[in-house]
Amino acid sequence: MTRSLYTSKGASIVIGTELGKGGEGSVFDVPALPSKAAKIYHTNKLPDTKKQQKLSFMPSKADPQLLNYVAWPQETLHTSRGGPVIGYLMPKAVNRKPLHVLYSPAQRKQGYPKAAWDFLLYVARNVAASVETVHTHGYVIGDINENSFMVGQDSKVTLIDSDSFQINAQGTLHFCDGGVPIFTPPEMQTLPSFSGFTRTTNHDNFGLALLVFHLLIGGRHPYSGVPLRNDVGDALVTDIKHFRYAFARDNQLRGFNPPPHSIPISILPDSLESMFHLAFTEKGAAGLRPSARQWVTELDSVRSRLKGCGVSSMHVYPNHLAACPWCALEKQGVTYFVSLIAPFKETTSTFNLARVWASIQAISPPPAPHIPTTSNFTVTAQPLPAGVPGEVTIKVYRAIAVALGLFVAVAESKTFFWGILVSVIGWFVASNIGGTERTAEKSRRATTLQSATTAYNTLVARTLQEAGPQAFLSKRNELEKLRNEHQGLPEAERLALFQLNSTARERQKQRFLDTCFIENATISGVGPARKATLRSFGIETAADISRKKVMQIQGFGESLTRAMTDWRASCERRFVFNAATAVTDADRQAVRSSIAARRNSIETALNNGPSELQNLVRHAAMQLPKLNPLLEDAARKLAQAEIDLLVLK
Repeated sequence: MTRSLYTSKGASIVIGTELGKGGEGSVFDVPALPSKAAKIYHTNKLPDTKKQQKLSFMPSKADPQLLNYVAWPQETLHTSRGGPVIGYLMPKAVNRKPLHVLYSPAQRKQGYPKAAWDFLLYVARNVAASVETVHTHGYVIGDINENSFMVGQDSKVTLIDSDSFQINAQGTLHFCDGGVPIFTPPEMQTLPSFSGFTRTTNHDNFGLALLVFHLLIGGRHPYSGVPLRNDVGDALVTDIKHFRYAFARDNQLRGFNPPPHSIPISILPDSLESMFHLAFTEKGAAGLRPSARQWVTELDSVRSRLKGCGVSSMHVYPNHLAACPWCALEKQGVTYFVSLIAPFKETTSTFNLARVWASIQAISPPPAPHIPTTSNFTVTAQPLPAGVPGEVTIKVYRAIAVALGLFVAVAESKTFFWGILVSVIGWFVASNIGGTERTAEKSRRATTLQSATTAYNTLVARTLQEAGPQAFLSKRNELEKLRNEHQGLPEAERLALFQLNSTARERQKQRFLDTCFIENATISGVGPARKATLRSFGIETAADISRKKVMQIQGFGESLTRAMTDWRASCERRFVFNAATAVTDADRQAVRSSIAARRNSIETALNNGPSELQNLVRHAAMQLPKLNPLLEDAARKLAQAEIDLLVLK
């Protein structure tokens, strides 16, 4: 059903189909103006007089820069010429999805399967650029949240709901009265209402930092983690209020560890990590949060310093890292970016396993290095300090004491008891001559021996690893496992293809459950804050839910856990197995492509094996002359420390 309205200029326009619906109003297509959309307020949310003035003012400030990033009002809409404002025309965001669909790993895998970390980085940059545009025009966004931005496959973002911005219109300040608690800065958490509260760009900078963090750290919330104290983790808004940044450098003092299997903050260069620390801790609340302009500059800098991983084209990361963080996470069983499977093609390989393995076996390991021991050195104990008697001196004193006691004992039979008593007392006194000084010196020499032992053992281990056959043999064992795996690939492929039928139902159900997003569900007791916490622990769909996984999260007791598992069960009941698509050509192709990719990876590693082993042999030969003098010096010092302590035993 079409509807005719009038613009502020008196032109008649026809409103088309509904494109979306929100709490305040709905957005409609405008057939005659394909590049524009119309926001029409619900009848119970019509603008009051003051907001009508705001909406009438905003079109006069529209310019190309604003319109490039923001769904900014261009003309007001009315039911009659000159009537009250009931909506407005704005740039149309075509083929855009809410930002949270991109930073949610589960939703991104379906909505943006080709988006790797570099794409997320570029989107984060564009989000910051849109906020910067608003700020340079003198406005404050106010209610920044996960639905504030729409993003397309081209990484372009559109900032929506501009009618809620805080704007000074010819001396009248129009406040932003809305806000999402889990996106509200710590210093505003105690406000009873946002009505009449003057916001600043520093408040916006908190929401901006939060969205950038979500994009780069896999949708995790910076204030959600594993509690280290009883007083944290029960309520996300409380943890925000108290600056309990789980990824902070001093997170132990703040009471949180990051959630398990989350992207480590170390993936970010120090300069970028420092910006997050400032945004989410006390100094940021004092007005020092990084600005949108600073985020644009830093994110552009990181984008210029990326590198890829040979395992997958989806593995892109900053070049300050020595190893691929996505591979490390996948070894823990966590996949943030799914590698796109190329169509399987049968190819003719020139790889010859027997020839390559013969080349590997032809290389001899480095010889075992000679390890000097303390017995190779003749050393003399260091003299004891003045006032510290040695073991020989103590023995002489003891002998004198015993001799004196025996003399008394045999002098007369009546003094035998006293003679024995003199011997015992004399022995005790002789043993404790210079006792305090002797104990202190013994402790000092024992510490020296311990340090010398540690240094020696460390050098022995280093020499065996770097100058001996250990590294070589370890690498050869690794290559042998790869050879055995390569030989077993045909059988592995046959078994995987055979198992497609037996696992078809479970795979179909898993795929179905992966489409049941917690974000879109109504679950008793689980609101936006708890959904954010669940996402921080990698629980985004019905497929992710298990009693054990939910119960481990602080604040999710028996009742909430039961609500989660009951919701998963309700999703499972909606699943219908389709036997016709139990095993598709795509399933078989996926198996063959996976085996082929693994075969290529193994063959590359085995082809590189001989050169890597030769490098280890050369490295050992180069390291031995460097380590031998250090090892001999350590053995000599150990021998000296042993004999120095022996004189006090």
